Parts: sequence; structure tokens; C-alpha cells
Amino acid sequence: MSPAKPPQRTPEQMIDLYWGEPRRARRGPQGSLSVRRVVEAAVAVADAEGLAAVSMRRVAESLGVTTMSLYRYVPGRQELSELMLDHVGEPPDPAALPDGRRPRLAAIAGAMRARYHRHPWMLDVAITGPPMGPNTLGWMEAILATLEETGLSAADGVLVLTVLTGYIRYDSGVELSMAKAESRTGISAEEWGSAYGRVLANVVDDGRFPALSRAVAAGVFSHPSNGAEDFAWGLEFVLDGVDALIASRAPGRPGGAGTGARVAGPDAAAPAGGGCCRCGDADRATDRGTDRGTDPAGNS
Repeated sequence: MSPAKPPQRTPEQMIDLYWGEPRRARRGPQGSLSVRRVVEAAVAVADAEGLAAVSMRRVAESLGVTTMSLYRYVPGRQELSELMLDHVGEPPDPAALPDGRRPRLAAIAGAMRARYHRHPWMLDVAITGPPMGPNTLGWMEAILATLEETGLSAADGVLVLTVLTGYIRYDSGVELSMAKAESRTGISAEEWGSAYGRVLANVVDDGRFPALSRAVAAGVFSHPSNGAEDFAWGLEFVLDGVDALIASRAPGRPGGAGTGARVAGPDAAAPAGGGCCRCGDADRATDRGTDRGTDPAGNS
């Protein structure tokens, strides 16, 4: 006999969880808990011990209640994880953001990166649907509102949001994963730059990787890595692309809005296959857009 399938969640049920107390289908005493209290307790466990430590039993113990009592408020661990993701994701105050499209997007990106660094477990939460929570929608609003006066269509704006937030999530995931692996490898994320160049030099000189070999010989991989600088450089690259898109959509220029934009939010997983190796190339230091006066990595 095949195993029983977990009960399906409707979008309406998830909206109930995100936006207020669910309409209860069960009778009986409701107790003193709330969805918010359960989520806050779960976040405290994850911040202290990681997402793997979060279980309905562990959260119940921290609240001093029975495990079964939690199911009156949250259907299960996956739903709890998604609620946690939205709970810690309060968007920045629009009034506190700088003027100007590019500085504003850079500030939002820096704040989003800082959020992942405060709560690394966020990157371990499985994304099972489009964003619905008030905080996640607040991040979307901040980015889309910044793009509204650029002349981009609504569909273009959502696609820009997807690329920008995907980059932030992927870059943060690489940096934090390498930092987490230090106990196993004995090499810090910063030290990987020079270590990578050293080991590559031993294997890329046999003629199969001529372009890579030339990059190694040029010392591209021989400098200590700096996560904040790597992030800032990549962010400038993404924002350059946004500027180019805006210019291409100017009146009189060919091109139009994309259709069928995928619904994605700040915590949607980035497409596989992208990213860099955090080589810490010293030559990039002069090309990081410092003349623009932005410091996206410093918005913590």
C-alpha cells in the first residue's frame, strides 16, 4: 500500500496563516498560543541551532506545551518554516532609503543580504510556492516602486526583481556555505581565494584548459577573497544590466515588455548554474563603481 499523501494546502489556507489567525476548523479550547508566538519560538531555535533543529516537538518544548497543541496553529514543519522566512524578513522603511533609483536598489539589496547573514538558516528553507507573506510582499513592493518611474512595464519590473533577488540569494548562499564548511576544510571563505589559485595551478596546465590556465597564470585566483566586495561588484553588474534594460525601453527604441513573468519574490531560489568562485581578483577593486557613492554591502 502506498504511503498516505500529506494534506494539500490551498492558497487561501496559506494566506490565512500569513495574514492572521486561521479560521479554525476544530472545536475545543484554543489555549494561549498564537501563530505568531509559535513562529517566534521556532525562529529562536533556528537562530541558535540552525533550521535542522526546528521540529514541532522542539518548538513545543521551548513553549512548554504539547507537540499536538501546535497543530491547532500551524499545519506542519514546512508551513512553519515558510512562516519563519516571512517573519524575519521585515522590509526596510521606504523613508529611510536613499534618493535615486540606483542607490535605492543598492540599499535594498544590501539590506536583503544583511538579513541572510543575520539568519543563515533562511537559505535552507525549501521554496514551495510564490510569495504571500506581508513582509515578503513588502520587499517586492520596495523594488517595484523604485522601478515604477523608469518607464519599464510591470512585467519588466517583476523580471528585474527576480534577477536581482536571485543574485542576492545565490551570492549569500555561496558565501555562507563556504563559511559553514570551514570546520571541515580548515580553510576560511577569505582564504579560499589564494588556496584555489594554488591548487588549480597543479591541474590546468596539461592543455585541456588553456583559457583557464592563462587566468591562473595571471594571478586572478591568487588573492584573498572578500565576500562583501565580491557582492558589491556583482551587484554593480546587475544594476548595469537594469540601466541597459531601461535605456532599451526608452521611447523610439525597439523592444517591449516580456510576457508571462514568473511570480518570484526575494526568497525565491536562484537558477542553478550561475555564480562565481569568489576569486578575490585584486584588479576588480578599481571597477566596483565606487564613484557612484554606493555601499550596498554596508546596509546591515
